[in-house]
Amino acid sequence: MKLSDILTPGLIFNNIKSDQKSLCLNEIIKNICSFDKSLNYELTQKLIFEREQLCSTALDNYIAIPHAKIPGLTKSYCTLAICKNGINFGSVDGQKTKIIIMLLHPESDTKNHLLVLKNIANLFSIKELISKVIDSNDSFDIFNIIKNYENKQI
Repeated sequence: MKLSDILTPGLIFNNIKSDQKSLCLNEIIKNICSFDKSLNYELTQKLIFEREQLCSTALDNYIAIPHAKIPGLTKSYCTLAICKNGINFGSVDGQKTKIIIMLLHPESDTKNHLLVLKNIANLFSIKELISKVIDSNDSFDIFNIIKNYENKQI
């Protein structure tokens, strides 16, 4: 499963205003729950924050992938948010996180959950892709940049 299989331009937010990790996560959760009213905000927030307390989901190269398995979900959800100024997410390289990719998966979907995490980590190890995504101001452009890079990796 590729990132572009579960991400849509409507779930790409390139103007995250929050400058603190918890506020940023709340803003992203509100955005994704507003997009699909069937998502339970309180449950999603609880599970995302519980996962973050276990260990930060920030990687290197300005990327974080907060994720959770949500009871009752029948499909996976993904949102990509950009904070151009960066947020202290506790990344392994000490850099501020600028791209936050939040994943919500059904509880029983371990295979796709791990596959998407792996594919995102591989894709966002490409510094040129990261720069293009951060520099873009259009969600459709960001989606197409990601899709083009995924196609190059096939």
